[in-house]
Amino acid sequence: MNRKLMIKWALGAMFALSGAAITLPANATPADPSANIHDYVCKKLDDFTATMRVLNHDDRALRKISKDFGLIYQITGDIKVSYKEENRLRIEGSINAAKAIMIVNGTKQIVRIPTFGLNSTNDLGETPGKRKTLLDMGLISDGYLAYTQATFKGARPVAGTLCAVFEITYKRKDLDSSHRIVWVDPKTKAVLKREEYDQAGKLNAVFTYKDPKEVEPGVWFPSSIEVTNNQGQKAGATNYANVKVNTGLEDSVFK
Repeated sequence: MNRKLMIKWALGAMFALSGAAITLPANATPADPSANIHDYVCKKLDDFTATMRVLNHDDRALRKISKDFGLIYQITGDIKVSYKEENRLRIEGSINAAKAIMIVNGTKQIVRIPTFGLNSTNDLGETPGKRKTLLDMGLISDGYLAYTQATFKGARPVAGTLCAVFEITYKRKDLDSSHRIVWVDPKTKAVLKREEYDQAGKLNAVFTYKDPKEVEPGVWFPSSIEVTNNQGQKAGATNYANVKVNTGLEDSVFK
């Protein structure tokens, strides 16, 4: 594999994840989904580690999302994922027997493939869409809400669960005009579905977060994440195991 493709893999190897709206009555009861997105923040999570594995993928369907989006699905075996609030991520995996590490720390992105002598650092700049957040794993954080704004769209079901639906945009639309629609389970505060729209407002991909498990009191993680493209084609699926939260990850892990 050439150097250019390996850099593309490392840059793309990220986490990787409708029904008619129901208008809530003016006298909505506490049982109705809250219209305040801050009520769905996962407040008990500071860091986590997990093992990710690719279940299946369709290269052609993935390329319709992005030419680089499907690169992570080429990895065989286990992928170690580490995350620490806010916006610090480390991914370790192998491709063609070569160990590869990618780290995102704030606006810095570090790529290391020692076998090929690659050790580079790039600045992601101010574009908010390039940041990696807990939303990739189906969770909402205070840090993410600091630079986004959400509009309540009512309540809609996902697989029989009535969810609060929000359209989320970036406050700095001059930097990134994309948006997403998320379905959040009021009980678990876990996102069950997410639609991603590009800068022109066109649907790009749909992520479905399946079978969330309570890994710690008040912290729910999906067991798997499936993605389909804007033509409804199943593009890929990953599962997650060995999830451990609030282990006190050192800052040095992300350097």
